Amino acid sequence: MRCFLILLHLCICLSGPVSGEEIFTLGIIGEESELISPRMIQEGPDGNIYAYDQVDAFIKVYSSRGIFLRKIGGEGQGPGEIQRRDGVSFGFTSEGKLFFTEFFRGHPWITVMELSGKLHSVIKLDMHESFGISRAFALPDGGFLLQYDFSDIPKREKDHFYFQSPREIIRQDASGGIVAKIKRTQHINRISYLSGGADSPIPFVPGFVWCPFRDDKILFSEGLHTDLEVYDYAGNLVSKIPTPLPEPAKVTRRDLERWRQERKEMMLARNPDWYNRFGKVIENYKKSLHEKKPNLRRIAVTPAGNILVSGSWIEQAQVLDYWLLDQEGKKLSQISTTANYIQITNNFIFFRTTDKDMNVTAQVLKRAGADTESEDLLKIAGK
Repeated sequence: MRCFLILLHLCICLSGPVSGEEIFTLGIIGEESELISPRMIQEGPDGNIYAYDQVDAFIKVYSSRGIFLRKIGGEGQGPGEIQRRDGVSFGFTSEGKLFFTEFFRGHPWITVMELSGKLHSVIKLDMHESFGISRAFALPDGGFLLQYDFSDIPKREKDHFYFQSPREIIRQDASGGIVAKIKRTQHINRISYLSGGADSPIPFVPGFVWCPFRDDKILFSEGLHTDLEVYDYAGNLVSKIPTPLPEPAKVTRRDLERWRQERKEMMLARNPDWYNRFGKVIENYKKSLHEKKPNLRRIAVTPAGNILVSGSWIEQAQVLDYWLLDQEGKKLSQISTTANYIQITNNFIFFRTTDKDMNVTAQVLKRAGADTESEDLLKIAGK
C-alpha cells in the first residue's frame, strides 16, 4: 500500500496541476524531497516553491508543478547552515536573494543565500542582548523588520517563579544597524520551581502577531481586541482597523482545569520523572494571569493588498477560521478549515494539514488568477 501511495504521489508531482483548481502535495514519501515537518512555505522570485522542513533543517525547493529541484541550508555550525532547526524564519530580499534567521541558540545573524543555494553573505546584527529572531521580513531598501525575543526575566512568587518574555519589532538597515524600535511587549508566559529553567508554559498568553502593511506601516495585534493596530516605522500608533473578528472570550476556571489535566497527561506520557520533579508546578497555577483568550494567531497581507487573518483554534470543532479582509477591514470571504497554515502568494495558496497520527502535509493550490483571492481561498474549505 505504501509503495502504491508513493507511486501515485510521484505521478501527481511529475504531471503537475492540470487546471487552476487542482491541489497537489509537496514532497514524496521516502525520497529526498519529502517534507516531514513543513513550517514556512513561500513562493520565490523565480516562481519556484520554497518550504522549510524543521526535521532536517533544509529549505527545499520545488518547481511550480511540485517537482523537487534542490535543497538549501541543512543543519550545521557554519555560515550558510542552520544551527537551530526549530526556530527558522525565511524570505526573499528585493534583490532576489533568499535569507533566513534563527531563534535562541541559533546563529545570531541574518544569512543571505543565492537561490542556487550558494552562500552570499552574513549580516551581523547590532544587538548585544541575548536574543532569538522568530519572524523576519525584508524591506525594499535592503533593510529588515525583525521580531526579537529576548531572554526571560524571572519573577519570584512564594514557592515558584514566573517568567516574563520581552518581544520587540525592530527595523534594521542592510548592514544590521538599528534604525527604529517599533513595538515591544512583555508578558508572563511560563512557570517553574527554579529561577533558571525546568519551566512549563502557561495558557492564554496575549499574542504578538504582526506583518508589514502598506505605506511603511505594520499591522499588529495581541489578540485581545477586534481591531488591528497600525504602526508606522517610528513606532507610532497611527490608526486602528475594525474587523469582524469575534470578541476574545474570557478565561474560565474550567479552561484552566482542562489545561492542567491535558498538560499533566502529556508530561507524564513523555517523562514521568521530569513531571514529578518539575512539572507539578502547573498545579500552582490556579488563577489565570491573563483575562482573555487571544482571538487570532496570524495576520498576513496578500499580493492584492488584502489582509488574511487566522483565528484561534476552535477545540470543539477542530477547525480554524480564516477571514480575508480588505484594507479597511471589510470582510471579503471567510472559511473554516482544518488547515493550520494558509499563505496566499501571486500564483499559489499554500496550506498545511495534519492527520490523526500527527503527520503534517504541505499542499498547494494553483491560483486561478491575480484578482481571485477571495474565490481561491474558498476552494480551501473542506480540503
